[in-house]
Amino acid sequence: MKIVYAATEEQMDKIAELVRHMFTEVFPDYFTDEEITAFQRDRVLALPDDPTEQIGTLKAGYQMIASLQTIISILETEEHERDEHYAGLFEFNKFTLEQFGLHFPFSFSHFQKKHTDTFSMFKKAANRLLV
Repeated sequence: MKIVYAATEEQMDKIAELVRHMFTEVFPDYFTDEEITAFQRDRVLALPDDPTEQIGTLKAGYQMIASLQTIISILETEEHERDEHYAGLFEFNKFTLEQFGLHFPFSFSHFQKKHTDTFSMFKKAANRLLV
């Protein structure tokens, strides 16, 4: 008999937080607002709405968290510092996410050059204006 532990609510929250980070901090550096809106419409990195279909096991939750953190770390590294090792890590972690049902239709080449204009409606505000 094998005992399998289900993913925790905290894992689900952490995955949702990492996905929000991708959309608010990473994607705006590489894609236009229109493209990001299309990603949301196409359910890129979207978890299933039904909680019974989400993640599955405790191990799967940790693997998804680790894969998202690794991809974020790679994409937040300066482009000139990335080499083929980063490309391999990116593809491995992309495959892991897709195994667990997270749609991530990008290759490493999609993230080779950052946009020079960093203004985006998806980025978090640097400060708040009190009126």
